[in-house]
Amino acid sequence: MIITDRNSKNFSYLSQLGILIALIGAGMVIGSIVSVIIWIMMTGRPILAMADDMLKPQYYNAVMAIQVVSTFFLFFLPVYVLALICYRKPAKFIGFNTNINYKQVFIMLGILILTFPLSGALAELNKVIPIPTAWATKFKIMENSRAAQEAALININSFPRYIISLIVIGLLPGLFEEICFRAGIQNIFTRWFKGPWIAIIITSIVFSLVHISYYGFLVRFALGVILGLVFYYSDNIWLSALFHFLYNGLQVTALYAFTISGAKDQKDIEENFPLWAGVAALVLIIYLFIQFKKTSLLQRAKVKGDDFPEDDFDFHKWPTAQS
Repeated sequence: MIITDRNSKNFSYLSQLGILIALIGAGMVIGSIVSVIIWIMMTGRPILAMADDMLKPQYYNAVMAIQVVSTFFLFFLPVYVLALICYRKPAKFIGFNTNINYKQVFIMLGILILTFPLSGALAELNKVIPIPTAWATKFKIMENSRAAQEAALININSFPRYIISLIVIGLLPGLFEEICFRAGIQNIFTRWFKGPWIAIIITSIVFSLVHISYYGFLVRFALGVILGLVFYYSDNIWLSALFHFLYNGLQVTALYAFTISGAKDQKDIEENFPLWAGVAALVLIIYLFIQFKKTSLLQRAKVKGDDFPEDDFDFHKWPTAQS
């Protein structure tokens, strides 16, 4: 199927997806090479010791630098290059625009707050889903390994490190991942299927799988759906990136608060919510998204009414997008 919007250079959807996958693969390889070079330059340690050394606190700065480089090459650069190749206005395809009003931001903040009890309830639900014992053992080993890596990455024992963590773990992944998953993958599938829901579900599954955590699968799937709806209704990557940054940043802030207080049991702030709290949060989130959709459509109409150019590919005119 050939794209018909005027911003497109008429690459088929399948071609765009293939190009993006190839670019992500290339980004992974280039990012790994650059990361190794940075590691050797900053630590003087051999490559073979890199995996173990990255868990040691004395190499914190090198780990932070590698985190920035790897997420840039893996998530941001492939989508930006795709947009350059396939679209006449790359920034428009990605969603780099300033069409935001304060009502959108306030509603989004309400959704963000409610995301934590929903996430906590889904985490509890994930734990009680019956799976074979062998699977459970394997998943727990993976979780422990992942926890060790995160502990090295989020080693927040001072205010300067807190600020660095906000940028490296909160801000940049929030922006880069949103560009990859929402502006890239979801954008292609939304155009392909001429509606948001299949695109958002597929993207959210991929988003959750990439984080390699069985016990966090439902949490990240739900987060992916919420971020997908924020991006789809607002048509603005900055809003979904802001949501993602605040979600990450609040958890980084909580970990910093636990650390400086000397608390031994440092838990994520969305943990330990009962299922009923998750159900209540979900109902309120749906209500707020109805308001967010109305506000976003009014904002788009207002901007267009002020001689703003008509979108070439307006999802919100499609019948499937209005349901």
